[in-house]
Amino acid sequence: MIKTTPYIMTAGSERFKKFLAIPFKIDMLYPVFGNKSTDTLFDDWQGKVVVNWYKFTNTDEFILEFYSTYYVIKKDKGESIKYMLSIPETINDFINDMDRFNVQLYWTAWIDENFEPKEYLHKEEIKEYFANLLLKMGKSHELL
Repeated sequence: MIKTTPYIMTAGSERFKKFLAIPFKIDMLYPVFGNKSTDTLFDDWQGKVVVNWYKFTNTDEFILEFYSTYYVIKKDKGESIKYMLSIPETINDFINDMDRFNVQLYWTAWIDENFEPKEYLHKEEIKEYFANLLLKMGKSHELL
């Protein structure tokens, strides 16, 4: 799985910046709408419709509850701490919110199909990514 990184911590591609400015939709977490309003971009979430709001859970035991004008972040381990936030306007806003509250997000394979790793990886992880890739290809000697 590929960890998301706030834009400010990436190499700063203009194309990736434009993508992150796209309006956030909850189907980007899990396809809760039958007509699939958008591609699912974030991996590891399960969602369901609960009357007039939406509940998403992940394997890290975080719960996101989306209501009409706000959403709530909470940990499922019996902790009583809840964070209530405005609905994120953009994908970047959502990633930044999750980063601020230590909710780890992972991209689906969609990100690899549409962007280069140097655009979405943390700028300090780019060199290591390509070094590991060359190692897997048996071409690590090209790093010299």
